[in-house]
Amino acid sequence: MRTSISEEKLIIISDLHIGNPFCFHKDDISDFLDWVAESDYSLCINGDWLEIAQTSFRKLAREAPELFAKLGRIHSSGKNLYYVVGNHDVVSEHFVEAWGGFQVVPFLNLDSGGRRIRIEHGHLYDPFFVNHPVLYEFATEFAGVLLNFWPAVYKLWIKFEKMKSRLRAGAGVNIESIEGESPSFRQAARELLDRGFDAVCFGHTHYGGLVDMGEGKQYVNSGTWLFSPSYVTITEGSIKVHSWERAQMSSILN
Repeated sequence: MRTSISEEKLIIISDLHIGNPFCFHKDDISDFLDWVAESDYSLCINGDWLEIAQTSFRKLAREAPELFAKLGRIHSSGKNLYYVVGNHDVVSEHFVEAWGGFQVVPFLNLDSGGRRIRIEHGHLYDPFFVNHPVLYEFATEFAGVLLNFWPAVYKLWIKFEKMKSRLRAGAGVNIESIEGESPSFRQAARELLDRGFDAVCFGHTHYGGLVDMGEGKQYVNSGTWLFSPSYVTITEGSIKVHSWERAQMSSILN
């Protein structure tokens, strides 16, 4: 297993949750993968590509093959495909690995433009996941049932988390962080940066954004494709977060 890589141009996406009842952007994902195939960027999926806990295998069998074909096109064009394992990948990581196109890893240490960048899904820094794994698993499966009947509940949850984040900021706590995230993720990023990395990229939280951590160091989250598709580009060490808008793609990378 090779976790140390060198890429001058890399795109990172995460938390697509293909098959999830709230995943309404399958066509966008398909177009996005076509666009990556035409670019000169390699691709890293930073966890939770397929949804196992909150869907049926029948639905996955209907939606996933086309997207794997698109990934195959990227791979056959000579670009590298990396898959960083997330918390929803306990079962699907073996399927992804058996497919053969991905380098499947628990994390990546990326060298780009002379910068060292750590890429992890981030679930190991989620206090709920770490401290209450059984309850977390139950909540995940229950959420899948609830989403089938009431998809809008997910947006309500996101608004609630952002409100908590604003309240923390108002109290002077965790001001320089990504709105909606628990302070634990910024703290984890800080610890990794202190170990010698220049930037840290997580997924998992579903909140995309970029934070200046001082001394030229950065924390970035690639967000999710469940409601507002976003992705990260790394170009010779320069990191940017984008929203996916098909009409603007040619101007973003050129």
